[in-house]
Amino acid sequence: MINKNVKSISFIPLVASFLILMHYILVSAVTPPTNTGIGFRYLFYWLLVILSSTGTNILVLYLGYVAKLNRKPWEKIGRIASYFVAINIVGVIWGVIFFQSFAAKDLWQTFFPISSNQVPFAASLLIWYVLGPFIVEITTKLNHNVQNSIILFLVWFVIVLPFLFVKPLWGITTADNFIWIGTLFIFGVFISNNNFNLILKYKFSILVICISTILIIFFLQYNPISNTQNANELSGRFFANYLLNVAFLSLAIFGMLLHFLTKHWNRMFNKSWYNWFVLITYFVTSLPIVSYRLGQSLHIDQNLDIANWLKTVVLYTVVLVISIGTITYILDELYKIKALKIIIDKITIHNFSDFIYAPQFIFRILSENWHLLLVIFCGFIFTIVQMVCVATVNDAFSLMMIRNILITCTNPIILNIIIFSCFFTLLFSITNRFWPSLFFTGGASLLIAVAEFLKLNLRDEPILPADLSMVTAITDILNMINPVIIISATITIILFAIISILLEKNLRNFNPHRSWRRRAITVLAMLLFFSGSFFVNHKNSLPYIVFKAFDVKTFFFDQPYGALYNGPIIQFINNLDVTIMDQPTGYSKVKIQSIMAKYDRQAKDINKMRENNLDNQTFIFILSESFSDPNRVPQMSVSPNPIPYLTSLKQQTNSGLMISSGYGGGTANMEWQSLTGLSLSNLSSTLLTPYTQLVPQQNIAPAFTDLFDSTVAIHPFNASLYNRKQVFQKFGFQRFYYQGSKNKLSYQDRLGTSPYVSDSSAYHETLRLINKNQSNSQFIQISTMQNHMPYTNYYKDKKFKISGSAFDSANTDSVQTYIQGVNHTDKALKEFIKKLNKINKPITVVWYGDHLASLYKSSLMDKYPIQLHETDYFVYNNQKSKNVYSNRIVSPYSFPALALDTSNSKVTPFYALITRVADNLPAMTINPATTEANSTNGSNVFVGQNSEIIKYSALSKQQKKLYHDYQLIQYDLVAGNQYSAKWAEQKISDK
Repeated sequence: MINKNVKSISFIPLVASFLILMHYILVSAVTPPTNTGIGFRYLFYWLLVILSSTGTNILVLYLGYVAKLNRKPWEKIGRIASYFVAINIVGVIWGVIFFQSFAAKDLWQTFFPISSNQVPFAASLLIWYVLGPFIVEITTKLNHNVQNSIILFLVWFVIVLPFLFVKPLWGITTADNFIWIGTLFIFGVFISNNNFNLILKYKFSILVICISTILIIFFLQYNPISNTQNANELSGRFFANYLLNVAFLSLAIFGMLLHFLTKHWNRMFNKSWYNWFVLITYFVTSLPIVSYRLGQSLHIDQNLDIANWLKTVVLYTVVLVISIGTITYILDELYKIKALKIIIDKITIHNFSDFIYAPQFIFRILSENWHLLLVIFCGFIFTIVQMVCVATVNDAFSLMMIRNILITCTNPIILNIIIFSCFFTLLFSITNRFWPSLFFTGGASLLIAVAEFLKLNLRDEPILPADLSMVTAITDILNMINPVIIISATITIILFAIISILLEKNLRNFNPHRSWRRRAITVLAMLLFFSGSFFVNHKNSLPYIVFKAFDVKTFFFDQPYGALYNGPIIQFINNLDVTIMDQPTGYSKVKIQSIMAKYDRQAKDINKMRENNLDNQTFIFILSESFSDPNRVPQMSVSPNPIPYLTSLKQQTNSGLMISSGYGGGTANMEWQSLTGLSLSNLSSTLLTPYTQLVPQQNIAPAFTDLFDSTVAIHPFNASLYNRKQVFQKFGFQRFYYQGSKNKLSYQDRLGTSPYVSDSSAYHETLRLINKNQSNSQFIQISTMQNHMPYTNYYKDKKFKISGSAFDSANTDSVQTYIQGVNHTDKALKEFIKKLNKINKPITVVWYGDHLASLYKSSLMDKYPIQLHETDYFVYNNQKSKNVYSNRIVSPYSFPALALDTSNSKVTPFYALITRVADNLPAMTINPATTEANSTNGSNVFVGQNSEIIKYSALSKQQKKLYHDYQLIQYDLVAGNQYSAKWAEQKISDK
């Protein structure tokens, strides 16, 4: 017989929900106070945490108590599952709207909650909930004494014995444990059978609550919770809700609620809606994205006074209660929609005996959706094929290769499958033919894989949007490809076409034909989906958020690796959304012509004061990898001075500090600026690496090399990064020396156990090439490698003492290695300059560090963003420098102008403009505070000679006009119509 009071306690789920939410807020959004100096807040916080932890216990007791009413609880599994999926989707939408982020696993775990262990409490409770009718049936057949014996047995073995020594006798270490939940559920069943008579007595419940609370307060004060204790996983015999003290407290609160509700609130809250409310409450508190945001973006400041602290906790709880109530109401209304009820009914178990036929049920679901599963499977296979084709360019094929791809690139693979499936859906909606659409999509994927493999072999570069312009030269391209490959590809395409036609003809009854309206809507939806490809690099756009969630990496600096990690298709899409530069106001052909005429005149004025042409002169730009004076790093000092020669040399020649646009990386961006005279900070934030995103698309790419008869580049490493081989060819370098090039490096010595060629070897290579050239003007570009990361105890000699708090102790050896490396650079530089001075022809050297090594604490970047982007430079001439200055702060685009000035050489009109910019404008750079990770370009800022930020509004009228001229010319060269391209390329001797 059902207890008459069972139907009148539906308000208990709301109480449980409130406690669960309160506990959730306390453990997710609040830093636990310590017992030192906090006093009352410490006691109050932990008391609230422990009392609110009874919420899950009360919920389990409640479901056991009402188990008699749930004759067929398994019928609700379909609805429970649908609510779980809905809540996870709501969580993702919430993260996207309010925080512009979510993680792919938030979606993945939606469909695999048990195997991902996302909802362990709900998974355990669901099993006991389904078994409820059988437990009720068994217990009601037992006499009262037997039921009491079972209660005593469970209390003794599950609660008392583990309490005595605080040992997990049954593996119970959290309240999510299956045995613990089962024990509480059975207690609830027995309470509904009028057992636990003491618990049902109102005064006894109050007594237990008081005693338990006093014990909690006593032990909080005299046996305090450890500062390292996680509030979400409380342990300790008087604190954990699965041990005696809090377990009895939960039973007492439940008993008090039963007494109060049945006596005073009879039938007032008899609504099933509250059961769904508590379910959705638990699902919301299980969402990783919500927990993360509460802990990060919505964290409650522990420095708040107690009143505001408590008010904020209550406010968060109320907001969550209202939000969950709204979601519950909406989902309850949606459940009434016929179409949704049909879908949910398909995954509903109507009879307990259906569990026996689970294999048949699963087979039915698979058979009804075989076409969808086939598309997903094909997407997976073709994605792996594409990635393997990229990987086999440099490594032999092996099963280990596939394993590594699956482990490393899991999220991008899933996104590739989604893109494949959406493209198929687009074709299928247009043609209404399943097999041709599938085989066309698969065939296109296979062609992309082959094309990617061929281009990487030929050019060390994946397929990029710029390659689409080469379609008109398809005949020439085909002539470059092995005929066997062309024939094989043609045969494969024909086979695909024949197979798709045969399958379409013979399996036509499997074709899920759809109405034209549904097809039209689907086509529009898929076109909208693919239109997002043009916004994937627009920060905080939905496509950007999705790509970030699926762990897509830009890798513009290493396009081949980007194609391997992301897959060729995603890497191609990454390169679609590139805005080169915003158009400055007033851009037109007439305006550009007037600027060119203006600087034609200024070039003549400058050249009146200069004596030299470039005949027989040698200019050398040396980018010294990761070089910067370690004694300028804030909160660090090194003794003795590891770079005594450079310190001395900078006092004797034109020198100062260069503002780098990167930190720990971005070498090629400094090269690009120094070679072109253009500023990275003027480019769009979506253009991260000009070498790969800009230069290949330029019809004409003016560079400093245009001024010289002989041009050479040296990089004592491989040339796979940054597309250097193609870029240097476009910049007009006649020879490029790198490891593996046809122009062999003559010097490749290494220091200690370092894998990198030493600076001394790079300088010897440079001297060899200088002596080889006798009469022509010559330009040499060098990018060294000696001080490249990682810094792994390469050198035996460690003679420098380092002090300060700029780096973590774990980085001590790396910092020591780095400093020893710059000391070796200093010695090599001294020998290099000594030998240059013996050469009887004018030589000008621009020497600079490209960025700091990323060895220092990230917190320093918040305090010293400019200082951590300053490197050393000097401009040296082995004859006689025109002017001597020191401590001048510049950006790398100024180096061509500084080199011409130091050598007292005449300028072309374009370099007259760069000279005016270098002399009259503060150094321009990307905002240093936003470029620590080199992941995006930031806004342009100006840096004064005291390393201070200067606002644009602080510039004079003449400076603003000069800056606008510079912007217009740069825009014309990189993104405009290139009216000034030939003007920028002209030689000095032409004027």
